[in-house]
Amino acid sequence: MQHLVQLAQTFADETRLRLLTLLFEGEATVSDLVARLELPQPRVSTHLAQLRQAGVVSVAMAGRQRVYRVDAIRVKTVLDALQALAPMTPRRSPQATREVQRNTAMRQARTCYDHLAGVVGVQLLEEMLRRAWLEPRESQETTRRLYRLTPHGTQALSERDVDIARAQKARRHFAFGCLDWTERRAHVGGALGAAILDAMMTAGIMRQQAQTRTVVPLKPVLDWLDASSSGGATELCESRVIAQPAHRDYPSQQQVPC
Repeated sequence: MQHLVQLAQTFADETRLRLLTLLFEGEATVSDLVARLELPQPRVSTHLAQLRQAGVVSVAMAGRQRVYRVDAIRVKTVLDALQALAPMTPRRSPQATREVQRNTAMRQARTCYDHLAGVVGVQLLEEMLRRAWLEPRESQETTRRLYRLTPHGTQALSERDVDIARAQKARRHFAFGCLDWTERRAHVGGALGAAILDAMMTAGIMRQQAQTRTVVPLKPVLDWLDASSSGGATELCESRVIAQPAHRDYPSQQQVPC
């Protein structure tokens, strides 16, 4: 019984669950995990040691680096059981609720690790699915909804200078639905999500606000999606109305100068 208590305590920590979630995307070094979690290295190393002690994470040498891997089959079984006990619609945290009530800039657009989140991030995924650029794919390795690009999506994102080849080579999931902190719906995560945000930054669609996770939309995301070529992606309109998804928490429309 004591062993079960200790194992349950392993999963009863947000940081350790975040580490496991990242390792589900692919093996990683401590430096990789520190950068993506934005946490001090000693804290990350301590939690990794606890996960190793519980037998859910292993480590191997790759040259001079120690690479961590998750026991995907065992951990997925546990997480599936926990999710079955959890409420069907995850509740917002008190801080996320305040962001939504105030409709802050962080609620509208921010980074989640290295991909786009918030209202704009959710809108991006929903638009890509509506346009049949992405489609779900089955996997027994993770509890997350995984996606793959359709031929049409590959062509469309290539025209917008998204580095698809680099994303496909990354040691992590290519694309998955990441539950949004404020919207409680999915935005696009994984290597593709990071590549899309990089392309948007380069095209002048988004700008990272210094020293924060907030991302400032300089031009409507729908203009970027509607552009017919990489050249068109930078030749956007002088002013456009952003059409927000139909949801009671969203502002109906917003005028944004280009």
